[in-house]
Order: sequence, then C-alpha cells, then structure tokens
Amino acid sequence: MSTQPSARDTVFAPLQVEGAVERIVRRLGEAIGSGLLQPGERLPSELELAASLDVAPMTLRQALAILRDAGYVETRRGRGAGTFVVADLAEPLGNARRVPTHAELRDLVDWRRAVSGEAAFLAAERADADLRARLVTAAALAETSAVGTFAGYRLADCGFHLAVAETTGSSRLVAAETAIQAAYGEILGSLPGSDSTEAVRASTLGHAPILDAIVAADAAAAREAMVAHVEATYDWIVGLRLGRLGDAP
Repeated sequence: MSTQPSARDTVFAPLQVEGAVERIVRRLGEAIGSGLLQPGERLPSELELAASLDVAPMTLRQALAILRDAGYVETRRGRGAGTFVVADLAEPLGNARRVPTHAELRDLVDWRRAVSGEAAFLAAERADADLRARLVTAAALAETSAVGTFAGYRLADCGFHLAVAETTGSSRLVAAETAIQAAYGEILGSLPGSDSTEAVRASTLGHAPILDAIVAADAAAAREAMVAHVEATYDWIVGLRLGRLGDAP
C-alpha cells in the first residue's frame, strides 16, 4: 500500500535545476513561514539536503547563505554543529507593511513577464551589432557590480534590463520597463537579506541566458530566458518574506 507524501516531505523533495537557488530560498522560506519547519529546528546536513533536493552542494550553500543573511537560519560550528531555523523571527518580519500582498506581487510579476518577455523577444529580432555590443557591456557592468554595493548593483541591474527594452526601439516598452524596475527597487529595498552577496550573484546569473539568446538572434529563447529570470526573482522575493506576504495586520 503506497503512502501519500506529507507536507514536510515536499519541503525536501527534488526540485528543478533551473533557478535552483531561488527555488530553494522560496521552498525553505515558505516552510519556515508556514510552521512546517519550527523555530530552532535543525535542518538536515548540507550533503543530505543537497541530495534530497537533487542539487549540487554549492547551489544549496548559496541558498542557505541568502537565508542566513536574511536572518532566517543560522549555522552553528563545533559541538552540535548544523544549520538551524532561528528561534525568534520577529525582527526579520517587521517590514511586512512595505511589501505587497501575494496577489499584488503576482500581478506585478505577470506584468513584468508580458513587458520584459516581449522586450527580450523584440530585442533579439531587432538588435544590430552595435546594440548587441551595448547589451554585452550592460551585462558585464551588472556582473562586476555584483561584488560591490547593493545600490550599485541595482543601478547596473536596471541598466541591463532598460538596455534590453531600448534595443527594441519602442519608447512605450522603455517607459513600462522603467516603471517595473522602480516597483522592484522599492520591494527589494524592504526585504531582509536582499543585499546578500549570494542573492545578488544568483540574480546576475539569470542575465547570461537572456544575453546569449539576444546575441544569437533567437527571439523565442530570449523571451523564455527572460520569463525564467522574472519567475526566479519572484521565488527569491517570496522566500525572503517567508511566504507571509501581506499576512501582517
């Protein structure tokens, strides 16, 4: 007789490789926020957790570093070593009023998929050699800024996405992308741990497939890569809010 997996079982079930860092952040964050993982609970060892999630240990460490920087888990050394859910989550959850509800965030993500996805599609169709070179420069600047200040990275990250929109030649798409980046900037500024080096690095990795597809003039692949990047950012945001968006009074 087969047994159905429990809710806790799904926390540690294998996940897709694409956007794995952000998916781990979201899954563990939501599990902590829902109470499936209790304050003070010890997580499986890194090797055990990486194996159960079917990801590389380095990928898991990146995700744990993001959650650790956000103040949701802690890693202890020496006797009783391991990674634990922090005992008191009151401090990290204090910014809830500045963060949109699940429905509002999902609406923003859908808007971004439509605007940024189509911008990537058209950029791949319309970019000439000079415009592709500008995109390569913008992507390189974002990657370089990933090891600097978060404010510097956000400017460079916005620069890359605006450069994609500008490549389409559509002023309306540029205006829409500008509004999207402003909305995301406000949200990210309110999230604990959003300035984590690992979080920034994970976000930057999403640019490469977009750039490669545009340079190769593969419009469909460019849209697909942009949508994947947008959804990965959504996972990251939800995870850093512990799945409690809009739940605070």
